[in-house]
Amino acid sequence: MFIMQLNRGVTLVLVVMMLTAGCLGGGGPAGEAARDGPDASGGGGADDDADGPDLTDPETALRDAGSFTVTWRYAGVDATGTRSEVGHEYHADLRGERSLTVTSSSRDGQPEGMTEQFVAEGTTYVRTGTAETPSYVSYPGTADVVGTAIALSQARAYGANEDLTARGSERFDGVPVTRYELSEADSQLIQAGSAATSGAPGTAEITDFHYVVLVDEDGLSRYESWSFTGRTAEGERVSGEWEYSLTNVGSTGVDDPDWLADAKATA
Repeated sequence: MFIMQLNRGVTLVLVVMMLTAGCLGGGGPAGEAARDGPDASGGGGADDDADGPDLTDPETALRDAGSFTVTWRYAGVDATGTRSEVGHEYHADLRGERSLTVTSSSRDGQPEGMTEQFVAEGTTYVRTGTAETPSYVSYPGTADVVGTAIALSQARAYGANEDLTARGSERFDGVPVTRYELSEADSQLIQAGSAATSGAPGTAEITDFHYVVLVDEDGLSRYESWSFTGRTAEGERVSGEWEYSLTNVGSTGVDDPDWLADAKATA
């Protein structure tokens, strides 16, 4: 338990240090959860269960399902008051060997650019830049997005820890899920992170930390939200929010993007 909390504490400290230093840049907002999103009431009816979720191997499950969509959003305010947003989307049709990956970023509401990668028929097409001045490149080969997409989930880092507590049942993306939250016992993580960073210029004391994960009946993490607030040694407030969602498992289709003809013409 101590080692697990220490590892998680170090991860949290590193994230906060990057945020206070303004190193976390870029795109898509920490927006609302997907349709049939998590119930803010935290579900209900079920007795709280101190055991963490029984998670399956997501790579095996998604390859068996054949298709999926993963969306990850980050939004945070650093010690200078700058708001950064980052977004990643992965749409994968594994049986059709087609995928579309979209990465976007913005700072203080101003877009910093977008990258789209489309894979089909053994060729990868990439679009970068703005809508007004796009650039294209293509090359033979494909990209396996499964590992990259599921790496954005933090559920397996917390799942073996009894501090994750069941808080009832609800529905997400049309399937029944169990809601798990980080329990009060994990205040030790917040205290450890604060102690490790307190007093040093540009670092932050963690004042609040929340983690929620929704797990379906097959043991897949379908939705996660991860947030913290803190204050630097200089008194500046910092905050960060992450959301991860896994949707359309087994039913994701990947259409040609509307810029594909331009990319082919440029090649």
